[in-house]
Amino acid sequence: MTGRPGQRRLLKWLRIAYLALLAAAVPVLVLARPDEVADLLRDLAGARHLLVAASFAAGFVLIGLSAYFWLVSLRILGLRPLFLDLTLTAARSLPARYVPLMVTFAISRVALMRRRGIPGPPLALTAALEMSVSLAVSVAYGLILLGWAGGLPGGLAIPIVAAVGVIVAASPSVAGRAVAAVARRRGLDSLAPVSGFTWPGYLHMITASACYWTCAAAVFCLYMRAFESADGFGTARLAGAFVLTWGGLRFLSVIAPHGIGVVEVTLPSLLGATDPLALGILVFGFRLVLLLRDLLAAAASELLSAKSARRSRRVG
Repeated sequence: MTGRPGQRRLLKWLRIAYLALLAAAVPVLVLARPDEVADLLRDLAGARHLLVAASFAAGFVLIGLSAYFWLVSLRILGLRPLFLDLTLTAARSLPARYVPLMVTFAISRVALMRRRGIPGPPLALTAALEMSVSLAVSVAYGLILLGWAGGLPGGLAIPIVAAVGVIVAASPSVAGRAVAAVARRRGLDSLAPVSGFTWPGYLHMITASACYWTCAAAVFCLYMRAFESADGFGTARLAGAFVLTWGGLRFLSVIAPHGIGVVEVTLPSLLGATDPLALGILVFGFRLVLLLRDLLAAAASELLSAKSARRSRRVG
């Protein structure tokens, strides 16, 4: 977390106040709308549980896709880490996502990979690139999907122009040169490797990120199709709203940890839901599915890492 001590303290208390307000608002809304809550409970009772299970199982693929982005970035920087090591590191770091800071997941991955002998600067640069490229891709992808589904005025024309603008703004020709110039001016050697990124490497990272968000949208749509209240929304519109809010707005929500509350309000609004409270609660339920996945993946990766460490000590 960056910024002056006063700014960090202010953000800390703003997050605490936000979470306290959110915790108080949810039960008030539930008690104020008993009819909608009763409909939601009936929807939950009649859920297609096989689809929820399929969504949960497919969610594990996202861990590997996130690790693949790191593999692409580090190989561009001249390093050759093992994909298995990156995947186990990503899984072991998943609990850090629930700490109320935006960068704890990335910091944990950097720390764990440094123990495996990978230098810190390329890891830190990769973590920053993942966040920036993921933001650009999710915003562009979400806009295109919503435009294709007719959820935005002007059809596909405006979303495509906006998507191209976002992708170019995050490219080596624009953002890369700006970061490299700042690094040279301030003597930040850790940022110097960013000048080595080219358009082919950038397009490879975009492809890796697009694969991640395609799979993430599929996992979300599988989950939402388990409930009758989501049957009225087309798949493209549902996926577009998810990618734009979960990937785009979530990274911009500095006060809301992991975008909690922001996504649950914004996503139903983008979909034009007649009962945004019920749909928002269903979206929150998706967080619980991911939480269960994260706990199981983290536990399994810790066991595998401990077993590997014991084997290495015996060999040594």
